[in-house]
Amino acid sequence: GPDDVINRLVLSPTPEHLEAALAAAAGDPRRSVVVAAAAYASNLSDEPPVADEVDGEFAVLALTMRAARAMEFTDAPGALRLLKEAAEIAAGVGPALHGRLLGMVAEHRFRTQHAIEASIEWYDRAIDVLASTNLAEVRAGLQLERGLALHQLADVQPHRLMPAIRSYQSALIQFTEERDPERFATANMHIGIAYLSLPMTQATDQVRLGVAVQSLRAALRVFSPDTHPWEWSSSKMNLANALQYLPSTHREQNLAEAVEMYDDVLAHRSRVSDPAGYARVLANQANALAHLGRFETAIEKYVDARALFVAANEPDVIEVIDAQLAEIDAAQEAAS
Repeated sequence: GPDDVINRLVLSPTPEHLEAALAAAAGDPRRSVVVAAAAYASNLSDEPPVADEVDGEFAVLALTMRAARAMEFTDAPGALRLLKEAAEIAAGVGPALHGRLLGMVAEHRFRTQHAIEASIEWYDRAIDVLASTNLAEVRAGLQLERGLALHQLADVQPHRLMPAIRSYQSALIQFTEERDPERFATANMHIGIAYLSLPMTQATDQVRLGVAVQSLRAALRVFSPDTHPWEWSSSKMNLANALQYLPSTHREQNLAEAVEMYDDVLAHRSRVSDPAGYARVLANQANALAHLGRFETAIEKYVDARALFVAANEPDVIEVIDAQLAEIDAAQEAAS
């Protein structure tokens, strides 16, 4: 039958299968939309389907394909208009499709238009709509994206950090290391970073350091310098920083582990292409060495980092390093 012919095109897009599918769909607007969508998606056609003669999910399919083409031509406003139109139609089809389309609008606003506040509103709508469906994984993906949007706002609105953390935690109800390792690691990495960004104002806040350490260790079970170099480096650096201040009966062990982690990061950083970034790792490592009482090595690291910061013209960091070197001098004099 005609559907078998069209499915063959979807499964194996060739010019011959396209010709047969066009004949099979002739006179049927809905089948014609599916054929046009399959042909466009497989580069057998330069023209996406149109929604003029169809409704429901077929109109949604046509509009989303046209939104994709608008993005190819860097027409972000046009793509947003088409996605919003598709979302309105999807509301009449059912919550599964409606929630997905709301999520598409949210992602478009966040990643393409950088309208972060607006994207959070769309993420919230999508998550609420999908609550009545069995699309738990899709909903968790939106929770992760929502967390990333909130986290980005926290640079200027610190009160967004805790909602971001709760959003990441909601995502982790669904994402496991075995089933979805990358998103599991991403959520854990950002939970760790967010907790480390929160101000420590009372003794109980130290518990957050422990949670951050656990989350970053979980991320590093997945991320490696070969597969996810940026994520691995960020997780490793933040974990090393956290270990320096983690309340523990094994403080020296934690500091020694932090020193080793900084060495790992330095082995994958370039002092030529990123001198300031390299210097920050050196300065953090020097701080850990100083806490361990390994003053001579700490001084070497600080002096090396200071020279790089001088070349990068970062006087504020240089002032901090000078203060740290002065403290080491004072500690050495007192010991002698």
